[in-house]
Formats: sequence, C-alpha cells, structure tokens
Amino acid sequence: MYNNVKFSVFTKPWKDISLEELAFLVKDMGFDAIEYPLRAGYQVQPEDGAAGIKKLCSVMNSNGLEISSIAGGIDVRFVEGSNEVIGIDEELFAGCGEAGVKIIRICQNMERGLDFHQNLDQIRYKYDALLPYCEKYNVTLGVQMHFGYSISNSAETYLLLKDYDPRYIAAVWDSGHSGLAGNEPSFAIDTVWEQLCMVNFKAAYRWRINGPEQFPAKWDVHWTTGKNACGEWKEAVDHLKKRGYKGYICLPAEYSDEANVEAYTREDIAYIKQLFADK
Repeated sequence: MYNNVKFSVFTKPWKDISLEELAFLVKDMGFDAIEYPLRAGYQVQPEDGAAGIKKLCSVMNSNGLEISSIAGGIDVRFVEGSNEVIGIDEELFAGCGEAGVKIIRICQNMERGLDFHQNLDQIRYKYDALLPYCEKYNVTLGVQMHFGYSISNSAETYLLLKDYDPRYIAAVWDSGHSGLAGNEPSFAIDTVWEQLCMVNFKAAYRWRINGPEQFPAKWDVHWTTGKNACGEWKEAVDHLKKRGYKGYICLPAEYSDEANVEAYTREDIAYIKQLFADK
C-alpha cells in the first residue's frame, strides 16, 4: 500500500514516560518504527551503552515496532593543535550493530573560522576515522541537512558525501530544512538520490518578525504541520514514489506550538500516509 516504506517518528518530545508507554503511544499514532534520541535525560542514555540499546530494541520489538535510527551519540573532535581524532564511541556502533539498528543519524555543523571547502576537508577527516566502525558493525552514519551554519542543503550534502560508500556514510534528506534552504523537492531528492539512506518529513516556513521596512530585518522559523510546509510534501512524496524509494519515512515531531505536538503528529502521519497511498 505504501510502496515498501515504513513510517517512523522521532521520540524526542516524549522523554518523561516509560519505554513501554512510549511504545504504546507510537503504535497508537500509527507508526511502524521510532527514531530514538540517545541523549542525557531520556529513557535510555549514552552511558547505558550497548545494553541500553538492546533493551530499547527489545521493548519496541515486543510491541511490534522497529528502531529506524538512533539520533546523537557522535562527538568526534580533534585534539587541540593536532589532527588526532578522539571521541569515537565504539560501543555505540557495536550496540547498534548487535541490535540491528542500521542508522545513526547526525546533523553536521561547520566551523565559522574555516571557509566552506576547508570545513568539508575537516569533516571528511572525521568521517574517515568513523568509517572503520561503520564497516565493522554494518552501521550507516546518516548525515541530515540542517539550515544555518551547517551542511544545509542537498548540494552541500552531495559534495560532502560523494566519495563515500552509502552503505556506511549516507544522506538523510529532510523536507523541512531543504525547504528553508529554498530547494525544489524533486531536484533536491535527485541530488542526493544515490547517497540516500532515510527521508525526514519535517515542515517549516520562515517569517518576518519586524518591519516590513524596519532595519535591520529580523526573521524567525516556524515549525508547522505538513500541509503548511514551504517545501511541499506532496511533490516530495510523488517524486519518491516515481523513483521507487524503499525505506524509512521519519516524522521528526517538532512543532513551534509544543503544547499540541501529539495532535500535530497524528495529523501529519495521517497526511503522509494518504500521500503515499494516493495513486
């Protein structure tokens, strides 16, 4: 019915309930899987190591849910004054590999003191250090575009990742951040198609918060529902279906109106399923 896609949700908004309650909520909303924020303060935290990831998977699997991806846990950096890379958490890769979690998703910031190409060189140096762990444990590092001083659109993502095997270091296309970058969805998807490991359907628009002629101009981003996105979800879904995408579709469940996150998430999962089901 849905072209061999499975629907996942980022569970970041629901940190104060048990894993069992989380599984019930996610299943009730209509998802097949979760993307889990492996961060301090959540049900499973980085210090829980491989055992924590296995426990997470056990609870979700017993409730008929998969783990599409883990978000966070990568803090690779250089020793000051050298090119030595530190901060690789092998246990994270091992835990994901043993539990069958295929994707560790990250966003990639850039350093303001370096120009664009210098940033790419430095980032690739870090990825080169992570690559052996991706290969050893059969885990993909999924690099998601993010607006701002980051790898922010499909073209930049392509340039960064074009020389890596997408089985191990690949792209996560995000409709919300791509839309904020002004990308047209079908071209943006085509740009990273050969590198694609997962698709996020997020929704946003940028709006003027002063003016209209007040100087300096000030802008803000509003995270909204799929029907209000500046990167049109229908065009993106139609193109994914045309190209035969098979994999996870993740809803990040992030909205500026935080009081209504669950209601908006339910609205968006119904909408995205409708788009994938339409002929």
